[in-house]
Amino acid sequence: MEKFTPYVGQFVIQLTYAGMNVIVRLALQDGLSHYAFVTYRQAIATLAILPFAYVIEREQRPKMTWFILLQIFLLASGITVSQNFYFQGVYYTSATFGSAALNLIPIITFVMATFVRLERFDIRTLRGKAKLAGTIVCVSGAMIMTFYKGPSFRMSSSSAHETSNPKSVNNNMALGSILVYGGITAWSAWIAFQGPVIKRYPAYLSLTTLTCLFAAVQSGLVGIICERNKLTVWAIRSNIQLLSVLYSGIICSAIGFYVQAWCIQKKGPVFVGVFSPLCTISTAVLEFLLLHVSLYLGSLLGAFFIILGLYSALWGKAKDQQKTDEMPSGDKEAQAHAQQPKEKSPQLLRKEESIV
Repeated sequence: MEKFTPYVGQFVIQLTYAGMNVIVRLALQDGLSHYAFVTYRQAIATLAILPFAYVIEREQRPKMTWFILLQIFLLASGITVSQNFYFQGVYYTSATFGSAALNLIPIITFVMATFVRLERFDIRTLRGKAKLAGTIVCVSGAMIMTFYKGPSFRMSSSSAHETSNPKSVNNNMALGSILVYGGITAWSAWIAFQGPVIKRYPAYLSLTTLTCLFAAVQSGLVGIICERNKLTVWAIRSNIQLLSVLYSGIICSAIGFYVQAWCIQKKGPVFVGVFSPLCTISTAVLEFLLLHVSLYLGSLLGAFFIILGLYSALWGKAKDQQKTDEMPSGDKEAQAHAQQPKEKSPQLLRKEESIV
């Protein structure tokens, strides 16, 4: 079961993210400010996971230093930048554009993780080709789902309707595109660069708590600066707005970030990133069943390519793990040492902390 737990965890997390997309979509249409949403989401996540972090990891929590705290603060900025940039970008473009851009996460994560040597990649091997091709096919399928419609399939019991973000009428495609892609890049960096921080501070609950806390503070400051003299944007006016904040904060941030940190430690950042297109499939299904949004042929074709690409990438990842398991223990240690940054001496670490 331990071998399959990361797969089950990522599948469940993507399903919960799909539920968040549907709920938040309704909340934003109901007038919820994205600044307030991001701030409240991270604040609630902090309160939800703090008791567990304090009790469970009280005896095993590593020593906190100023240097590690700075790293966690910078890691939290990935959440702040990604979520605020993304929602503001959707404001200037459209929900369709933002949904398509989200599926670039696997490729950007793959490139970043390879660049910082957190992911093994050898294009000369079959498993390397499978990971690269699978990631590309997976993202291509998600793009088909977003941009190609074709014939529609509707719920017979009710007329199909498609909702759209009313903010999307504020068209500024150039600025919106920059913000959306900036947000996606920041989120991919957050996934990729969790690895080095986890190695220095391997306490998942405490790390998640501090990350959410810093993200809430950062997002709140951004909202105050950008929405000055508009205190009404911080008000929660309806049940759907309250539900979106509670659900996304407790389920998607508190629990989701913890599960993702654990999966990154076990399988690497690309393993986490390659699952993100599954959220697109789940969102389409939930919208069809719950909101009676039309399901198009393009969605079915895209889902097929996403699943095909996902299997290809995971096959390559599994072959990597199999090759590592078959190595003698000495070779494993040498390979891990070659792929990770050099350990710094205690003197150098103390020097860095004193500088900070």
